[in-house]
Order: sequence, then structure tokens, then C-alpha cells
Amino acid sequence: MISSLRALFLALSAAPLLAWAAPPEAPSQTATEHVQARLVSSQASVAPGQRFTVALEQSIKPHWHTYWLNPGDAGKPMDVEWQLPAGFTAGPLRYPVPTRLEIANLMNYVYERDYALLVRLKVPANASGLVPIRATANWLACTDRVCVPEQGELALDLPVGRGTPQRGQFDQWRHALPQPL
Repeated sequence: MISSLRALFLALSAAPLLAWAAPPEAPSQTATEHVQARLVSSQASVAPGQRFTVALEQSIKPHWHTYWLNPGDAGKPMDVEWQLPAGFTAGPLRYPVPTRLEIANLMNYVYERDYALLVRLKVPANASGLVPIRATANWLACTDRVCVPEQGELALDLPVGRGTPQRGQFDQWRHALPQPL
């Protein structure tokens, strides 16, 4: 009986220490009323000194749309503020080709279906451990009658390793980017 109590006491005493030592769970996606967004990496792990791509994927509710980099006569493009570890750098957002949408004689360039914005990240040569990639994204979700500003907090944790690629979906997303003439 005393040994059982001792084991229980030790387990309860160690629990706060184990919780403190464990890395926090990072939300992999965010959902607003009209758009679901998540960060996806082109790499299962990243290597020091490597460049890799992160996608900000959005799933849009039917009858709603978001805007391209040049929104047209109305609208607002997505704005992303990155929170990256020291030494990491993020390139510009790369938008896929949008569709044209005319509303009330105003031409807009929008996304009415699922899509992904791509950004290249540079890993510093001294990177190690688990890399926390965080972003605050702001976008305008609209129908033909109303627009709603929305925001999402996005997170992705990647281990530093050999830089193992994950191609699949990224090949499709890269193909959707505008091509030079």
C-alpha cells in the first residue's frame, strides 16, 4: 500500500515537470466563418542553410471569395506577418493565377475555390532543434453583397534534419503560379 502511494506521489510530482518540458502544441490550422487556412511545408524536415517552400492553403466556403495580389477595382489582397526564429527569412508571397469576377460593373481578381499562396523560407546555417514557424494572416472574404475582414493565427513546427522533400501537392500549387510570357 505504501509503495503504491509512493508511486502515485512521484507520478503526480513529476507531471508538472513533464508538462513544462514538452513542446507546446501548435495549431496547424485556423478557421473563420468563411475560410479555413493552414500552413503546409514542402519539407518534412529542414536542413541548415536550405531554402524551402511553405504554402498558406485556404479552403473557401461556397459563394465566398478572397482576393489576388492585385484585387482589381475592389477588394484587398492577403497580408501575412511572419514570426520566424532568429536568422530565418521569408520571401514574398507568390499568388496563383486568379479568376475574374465582375460585380456591379467592377472587375475583381479573386479565388473562389481552394488555393495556396507560396513563400520561400531560408534556414540559417546554425539552425537546430524544432523550428517554430508562425504567421498572422489577414484577408477579406466576400460574397457579391458583403465583405468581412478575417484573420487567422497559423503555426507549423518543423524539425531540423536532412531536409526531406514532400512534393505531391506542391507540384500542383507551383503549376498554378503565373508563368513568364
